[in-house]
Amino acid sequence: IMRSRPILHPPIQVSHLYYRLTRILVWGGITRYFSISGVDDFEGLPAPGTPAIFIGNHQNGLMDPMPFSGFVPQQIHWLTRADVFWNPVARHILWGYNQMPVYRQRDRVDQLRERNDVIFDACVDRMHAGAAMGIFPEGNHNPFPSLRALKGGLAEMLARAARRHPELKSIQLVPIGLDYEHYLDWRRRFRVRAGQAIPFADLLNEDGTIDKPALNARVREAFRRIMVDLQPEDAQPHLHPALRAHRTTEMSQEVWKPFTAKLAAWEKRWTEDENWSQRVKDTHAQWQEAWTEAGSPGRPEAWGTSTEGIRKSKPWAAWLHPLAMLANLPTYPAQWFVTRYVDKAVKNVEFVPTMRLGMGIVLFPLWWFLLSIVAGLIAPAGWGWLTAGVVWFWGQAGSRFLAWSITQKHDRADALDGKAFWHDSGLAKVRDAWTTYLKAVNN
Repeated sequence: IMRSRPILHPPIQVSHLYYRLTRILVWGGITRYFSISGVDDFEGLPAPGTPAIFIGNHQNGLMDPMPFSGFVPQQIHWLTRADVFWNPVARHILWGYNQMPVYRQRDRVDQLRERNDVIFDACVDRMHAGAAMGIFPEGNHNPFPSLRALKGGLAEMLARAARRHPELKSIQLVPIGLDYEHYLDWRRRFRVRAGQAIPFADLLNEDGTIDKPALNARVREAFRRIMVDLQPEDAQPHLHPALRAHRTTEMSQEVWKPFTAKLAAWEKRWTEDENWSQRVKDTHAQWQEAWTEAGSPGRPEAWGTSTEGIRKSKPWAAWLHPLAMLANLPTYPAQWFVTRYVDKAVKNVEFVPTMRLGMGIVLFPLWWFLLSIVAGLIAPAGWGWLTAGVVWFWGQAGSRFLAWSITQKHDRADALDGKAFWHDSGLAKVRDAWTTYLKAVNN
């Protein structure tokens, strides 16, 4: 049954006050939730006001747009499921965050194509005015570190832009690579890499279309320079542990760039050398069996590829953890509520970090604000504003302190696991299986 709904016309805007005011909260939430290893090559991004499309690999559900909004200087404009726009209050808020509806078959609305034409034209008109769009060309998310088949939405957007405003043939098409060490867990490492703008004007045809296969090939090649793309698909389960041992989120640009050649070599050899791929499969299975029998002692990130690769830690940081817990007291009730609510309410595990971060961005500052008001009201006369300020600062700084301490705690656990793995005689079987597996992968 088709539903009769109004055709929505997004305002043509480049920026909005709501986005500007909230961006600092998004940045604060990301840097508090993840341990940011690096934000690489962002100094070369297009200047604000330059028509642009930022494209990213899509691994972490609704989380992935947040690094764009938090780290990219321009305000990013997104397409969002249309059903959340029907409420007038929600629609006003969504307009304020540069969101625009996109209609799907499941929305069961009439004039589906015409509705989306209105929206896509609005996207183009916003870029013509100087806005930056955000698109995930894969179309949906998958937590595995690889780039899946690219959909046609990006190509259609570029072709439409060139038809509607010929000067938009110079849109800056900028890839952003997202690299999560362990995307489900709090305070694991995260790295963001920006790539060079991808040229596309020469792929436009005289009839107003674009050469999609050629564009997708350029986009894929650009992504492979800035993200972990473990291919082919059937090799992924067998090569993933070796990949994790290399700890890509900790790689500087000097180390990262040659490592992408290693990933490409793995892919080529997997498809061309059946003997090698079979050795990797066999040694991987033997390592996995030994690892399970040994009680799953640690993570490949903790072991590295040799004894020199054991993760380093700061032993003295353990003494500061009780102090960090004390410093986090103002935030603890809100943190407890967010964790308890999300873990009970969210059934899809890939949306858990998104919901934790999203709720924390809103609730933590609100909770600190309420505590500050209460503290100011009960403070002695003349001390209200100072007391409120101290409580606000305590909430902010204490939450940051605990986040840092949790990262150190993860590193200590990894360092201990790594030392035990490489030196404990009781783990000799799994250690031998691991080194045999790595030798098969690298030889």
